[in-house]
Amino acid sequence: MTPHDVESPAAADAHQVSRRHLLAGTAAGAALALLPGEIAHADAPGTFGGHPFTLGIASGDPDATSVVLWTRLAVRPLEIGGGLAPRKFPVHWQVAHDEQFAQIVREGTTFALPEQNHSVHVTVDGLEPDRWYFYRFRAGSELSGVGRTRTLPAPGAPTASFAVAQVSCQNWVTGWFTPYRDLAREDLDVAIHLGDYIYEGAITAVAPRQGTIDLPAEIRQPANTLERYRLRYALYKTDPDLQAAHAAVPFISVWDDHEVVNDYRGAVDLGTAQLARRAAGYRAWWENMPTRMPAPTGPDMRIYQRFVVGDLLQLDMLDGRQYRIADNHPTVSRLGDEQEAWLVDGIRGHDTRWNVVALGQQLGGVPTNSPTRNRIHRAYQDRGIQPVFLVGDMHWTIVQDLLLEVPNADSPVIGSQFMVTSITSTGDGPGNPATKAGWLKNPWIKYVDGYRGYISLRYTHAGVDAAQHNVDFITRPDAPGWVAQRFHIEAGRPGVQLV
Repeated sequence: MTPHDVESPAAADAHQVSRRHLLAGTAAGAALALLPGEIAHADAPGTFGGHPFTLGIASGDPDATSVVLWTRLAVRPLEIGGGLAPRKFPVHWQVAHDEQFAQIVREGTTFALPEQNHSVHVTVDGLEPDRWYFYRFRAGSELSGVGRTRTLPAPGAPTASFAVAQVSCQNWVTGWFTPYRDLAREDLDVAIHLGDYIYEGAITAVAPRQGTIDLPAEIRQPANTLERYRLRYALYKTDPDLQAAHAAVPFISVWDDHEVVNDYRGAVDLGTAQLARRAAGYRAWWENMPTRMPAPTGPDMRIYQRFVVGDLLQLDMLDGRQYRIADNHPTVSRLGDEQEAWLVDGIRGHDTRWNVVALGQQLGGVPTNSPTRNRIHRAYQDRGIQPVFLVGDMHWTIVQDLLLEVPNADSPVIGSQFMVTSITSTGDGPGNPATKAGWLKNPWIKYVDGYRGYISLRYTHAGVDAAQHNVDFITRPDAPGWVAQRFHIEAGRPGVQLV
C-alpha cells in the first residue's frame, strides 16, 4: 500500500466567508427543501420520522484535488441502529463554491448502508487545488447543515502559509467540549486530531452534564462490542461544539488508546482472544471519522499516511498503538519496524520547508531514554531536517526543544515538540503545580500548561508561529477562552522561543 500524499492550503479565495452564518446553519441543520433535480432519488417525505443528521457532518483527509465528506444517518442516535430500519438509504451530496450552492461543482448520490451503521464516506474528486468549498447532504426531504472544507496546494506549489489546530483527548463525561467552539471560529486550514476521540470506560456518572441528557443503560456500559463503540461515538458526536469544529475545517486524524481500551499496546495487552475488541474499536472509528482509508475487515487497519502541503509542509501522521510491542527496547521499534522504516525513508521524500510528525503519544517519556526516539531523531539530524513533532495523550501542554538524545541535556537540539493538552480529560485546570514544576526542571522543557484547550500553529517559510488556547473551565458550558502563550520557531534554528 503506497503512502497517500496530500497537498496544502494557501489560497484565500472563499476563505473570508461568513463563518458565523455557516456555524449557525450547521447547528440548526434541518432545512427541508429538496435539492434541485433530485426528487427522483429521494425517499418520500417523512421516511425517517425525524431529522437524520443529528450527528452532524464532517470532511477530512484532503489532497490537492479531492476531499472526503462524512455523515451518519440517525434519528435517535442514542439507540442501537440510530432509530433507522436495517436497510440502505440514498444520500445526495453537493459541493459548491458558495455557501448558497448557486455554483455547484460536484454532486452525486451514494447509499448509507446498515452494515456501516448508516455512515457515509464520499471521496469527492476533480476539485481545484488550494481552494475552499462548501458541502451538504440530503436524505429524503431532509437537508444537513452546511460544511466548509478545502483542498491542499499541489505538491511543490508555492505556498505562503498553512495553519493547523492540534487537538487530543475528549472525555464526554468530564466536561463540555468548549475548546472546539473557539477552534471553529479560528482562521485555520485543517484540524489534526491525535486520538482519544472517545473514552471506552463505563459511564457511572455524567456530572458535569448531569440532567442535560438521558443516557440509556446500554450507553453506560463499557464500550467493548461494535454496537457499544458505535453508541459511544454517537454520544460524543451529539456535542454541538464538536459538530461546529468538524463543519468548519477538514480533520486529519489518528487514534490513540481509548478508541479501543486504556493503555493497550498492539496485541500484547489485549491477547488473541481480545483482538475482537480491537476489531470492533477500529471498525467504529472508521465508521465515524472522515477518513479515506479502507474499512478494516478485522483487528488490523493501516492509518499512517503522508500529506504534502505545496512547497511548505510535509505532514506524517503515525499510529503509535497498533504496532507497539515493547517500550524503550534497544532494537524493537515502538512504532513497529515497517512504520518506522516508512517514516525514515520518507524524511526527504518531498522538498518542503517543514517536516511535521504527528502521533497520539510521544515516542518516549519527558525525561526517559527511548531508543526508538533516539534513532528517529538521529535520522532527521543526519538528513539536515529540522522536524516539528505534534503529540497528545498527557492532558498537559508541554512545549520543548527536541534533543538528539533524551535525557542528555547537553545533547544537540534538532527540532521542537508540541504536546497538546486535552479538550476535557482530567477536568478543569490549571493542574497540579508540583507536577508542572517537576517537568520544568528539565532544561529542554520551555513551557507547561494544565488548562484545557488546544494549540494552533501557522507555518511559513520563515518560521512557525504557535499559540496555546485555553478555556477557564469545562465543567459547565460557555467558558471564556484566551491565548495563554505564544511561541515561535525560526526556520534553520532548531528549538522553541516563547514570545
